[in-house]
Amino acid sequence: MKRMSEEATILKKGKNYVKFHRLLAKAEETGRLDGKFVCPVCGMRYLSAGEADNCCRIDTE
Repeated sequence: MKRMSEEATILKKGKNYVKFHRLLAKAEETGRLDGKFVCPVCGMRYLSAGEADNCCRIDTE
């Protein structure tokens, strides 16, 4: 197996998607990515333990 060219091994930055970066920043702000507390069912992250516990809770009322 041979390399076709040196350029094929270099990663190039693609198009900047504004909506993706806005949604990513919002998720980081609300703690869904870097939150300390994790939902035991789906793994989504939250800033408080109460939010994590209520994430996938099924109400049987």
